[in-house]
Amino acid sequence: MWKLIDHKIRRAFSNAAAQYDVLTGLHREVARELVDKIKPLEDSRYILDIGMGTGYLTSRLTNYFPDALVVGLDFADGMVEAAKKKDGTYKIVQADARAMPFKKKAFDIITSNLSFHWVENVQKAFEDYYQVLKNDGTLAMTMFGRETFDELFCSLEKTCEGKEKFSSIQRLLDSARIKQAVVECGFKDVEVSFERVKAHFTDMMALVQWTKDIGANVLRKDIYVGRDWLNRANDYYNENFKDGFGIYATFEVIWLQARK
Repeated sequence: MWKLIDHKIRRAFSNAAAQYDVLTGLHREVARELVDKIKPLEDSRYILDIGMGTGYLTSRLTNYFPDALVVGLDFADGMVEAAKKKDGTYKIVQADARAMPFKKKAFDIITSNLSFHWVENVQKAFEDYYQVLKNDGTLAMTMFGRETFDELFCSLEKTCEGKEKFSSIQRLLDSARIKQAVVECGFKDVEVSFERVKAHFTDMMALVQWTKDIGANVLRKDIYVGRDWLNRANDYYNENFKDGFGIYATFEVIWLQARK
């Protein structure tokens, strides 16, 4: 079963690679801020970017750390191929972040930009990151949090009927749970913060289509959201979460920095 799910995720992100850069302005803006936060760590020689996508953050890291070996890791064929076509001095490794092919204490910095929320077992992931970080190494990451798409979840909840069980749809983790997992893995100087950003779409269906276009339509859920339910939710969304620019959607960005 898990092999089948992994294959679906890999295929979804691979298929989205060609238009990923066009549709992910928010990802790029957060990536720029993430680099600014870790720039003071200028003596770092080995840097790993997990979930590199098409290589935007990875490329910026090579600019700010020209003397460092920057490694970008991703498991989706399409993302890796797109990253290879870009000008960059970083090294690309195609592998699953749950089985990273690196020795212990290999990196000074591990980064990840808005991809960690796809991880199924966060505790295991942080344990792995801890192992491949050098002593006093830095973990600097961003991820989407629980309040992301809050309006969409509200619309689905308010319009579910009969046999539909909204409670079985899985939400993303909140910042408190993320911080707890990092601390339990042994990291110190843990700093976790969050901000909420609103983006506009023409309607809820356009939002749903956007998540599919960037390969993000594979969040695990235990029920089928059919067309009738989507139509009801779309009407509710338009009535309750709309302004002069269209419907709006919340993105909660969690910022994490910690030291081994």
